[in-house]
Amino acid sequence: MTETPPKEESVVLNKTYPLEEAITEYLHQEDQLEHGDGCLGNSHKDKQNKDDISDPGTSDEMKEATKDLKDDGTANQRAARSCPGDQISSMEAKEEEKESSSVTGRTDDLDPYAYAKDGKYTTENFKIEVRNLPKYSGFSQFKKRMVNQGLTPHKVKIIQRDNIAFVAFRCEEDRQKALEVLNSHVWKGCALSASKSNPAADPLVRKRKEREESGNGKNQKRARGGADEDKEDLPVKDRLLLAVTPLWNVPYEEQLKQKTESQKVVLSKLSRAIENANPGLGSWVIQQRKQYDNMCCQLEDIKASPVLNNYRNKNEFNVGVSPEGKDKTIGFRLGRYRGGSCTVASPFDCPNLPQTAKDIVQVFQTYLEQSTRSGYDTEKHQGHWKQLTVRTTQRSEVMVMVQFNVEELSEDEVAQEKQLLHDYFSTGPGKDSGITSLFFQAYRQRRPGEEEAPYQLISGKEFIQEQLLGMTFRISPDAFFQVNTLAAEVLYSTVADWCDFTENSTVLDVCCGTGTIGLTLAKHVKKVIGVELCQQAVEDARVNANINGIDNAEFLCGKAEDILPDMARRLYGTELVAVVDPPRAGLHTRVISVLRKCFNLTKLVYVSCNSQSAMPNFIDLCRPTSNKFKGAAFRPVRAIPVDLFPHTRHSELIILFDRSKTT
Repeated sequence: MTETPPKEESVVLNKTYPLEEAITEYLHQEDQLEHGDGCLGNSHKDKQNKDDISDPGTSDEMKEATKDLKDDGTANQRAARSCPGDQISSMEAKEEEKESSSVTGRTDDLDPYAYAKDGKYTTENFKIEVRNLPKYSGFSQFKKRMVNQGLTPHKVKIIQRDNIAFVAFRCEEDRQKALEVLNSHVWKGCALSASKSNPAADPLVRKRKEREESGNGKNQKRARGGADEDKEDLPVKDRLLLAVTPLWNVPYEEQLKQKTESQKVVLSKLSRAIENANPGLGSWVIQQRKQYDNMCCQLEDIKASPVLNNYRNKNEFNVGVSPEGKDKTIGFRLGRYRGGSCTVASPFDCPNLPQTAKDIVQVFQTYLEQSTRSGYDTEKHQGHWKQLTVRTTQRSEVMVMVQFNVEELSEDEVAQEKQLLHDYFSTGPGKDSGITSLFFQAYRQRRPGEEEAPYQLISGKEFIQEQLLGMTFRISPDAFFQVNTLAAEVLYSTVADWCDFTENSTVLDVCCGTGTIGLTLAKHVKKVIGVELCQQAVEDARVNANINGIDNAEFLCGKAEDILPDMARRLYGTELVAVVDPPRAGLHTRVISVLRKCFNLTKLVYVSCNSQSAMPNFIDLCRPTSNKFKGAAFRPVRAIPVDLFPHTRHSELIILFDRSKTT
């Protein structure tokens, strides 16, 4: 998995805990991008994708309906998709580390603010606090207001209950300009006040300091104890299983019931939200609730995964210190950084991992133990071996990506490490490990706007291939591919059944990634047009079309909100069906607006890996016609969960939206 390029970040906070803790959470709220193929592509569904759940603990704390995390326009990037599975995904771990470059440094004397004093770059040193915001002001409005005033915010967090915002900038010059502009600036009748804000506390150091001050005794109440701390007394194996596969000891039928119930809650919330957002659909919603147990539409029986164990074809492992203190341990984190834990446990007891991935971990564990380079220290941002990603296929191909921190090393030293890797796995003890593609990625702390380093092929083939529904798909290092191949066949077959297309239909595949959904539909329709932000994903999609002899598929690279307006005009009068399969955070609202304006689009199939955080999209599809949403409102008419992640709390949800009766 590769990190998503730095982007403006935003959060609307509406929780009821102390302001101090809200401020601290400024940079440590979990990234809500969880499924990975967004408009950043099946490929970039990977960057934090649907499939990037390889480290424990994906959060279930999703905000309600429209209070969900909003982003600045990159939400539809599939690179940001991370596929659920209950692990503190490597994506999530990486996000925390990325932000901890903004919040972490040395833990000398347990000073939670040491990171901001050690001379390393962090936007936390360029943060301001803005007070007296207009009531109910949202992120988008505030950000637009600042941009219109010539400001360039990097991260924005609004605390609605106190009418306060915290804004981080990239440099002192930008911060000073913001202070001058926003102080006494009048917005909606409110005179704003702006002042410099102190950096947030490093959550890990803060937790440790609290424990030390509380005596750290087992019989004493843990300071601000959380779920991570509550599990510390359990055996390591149990902590690992609870972090990675929390339902591992729950019978599968019961797992499916739990997942069904969680989706029922979502559809019940959606029914109330539609009624509030579009009173014109009020009578329809009431009728639906009566018919479908308070839900907005029929929820069909969940489709089970054909395989329960060993199903994950992509796994991302961190390198860290084990609970027993062993350095350079490869595995999954047992807790979250903000929960005060960076320990890593070996993954061999995880039931969702294939044996091949476990074997590769063992081989690399041996390699790291004989390496003279240290493991990466998340707290101090020091050390070298950082992450190991393993991708496997049904064709027995194995792709391995090694992420190595190159800070403080010369080019010659880095070249030597790459050569050592090559020799070990080409002609040395690792030559029989089964690795068919070995990549190296140089990691270094990046300033905002800097690109991350590309993958460098060390040995083997540049790509691996996987079979799905009788088709062959090329997989690049950062390409998204559903982590459960057999269950993905169930998912895509269901999408095909629900599209209700004819041989004259044109399928608009939004956030198409490497083209998996569109290409599996191509033989049934007149044309497939895929839209994707990630260039590599688009290239993969075109290659995949060629590999499978498909000549009626077209793939376009760019933001969906930029491409779709012209596309809508081009497709006017055609028999149009849309399929959207976005990242965890959902589509940007402008994409929904453009889809609403495609007047010949009467059916839209929405595939959501996190239905709670996609709620704003669902609501926008159903809003009444307005200047922003010009087309007729859609209605959710059918929904079905599909389980791609056994032993976790997650499932995909397919919703069919229809407006054929209203257009």
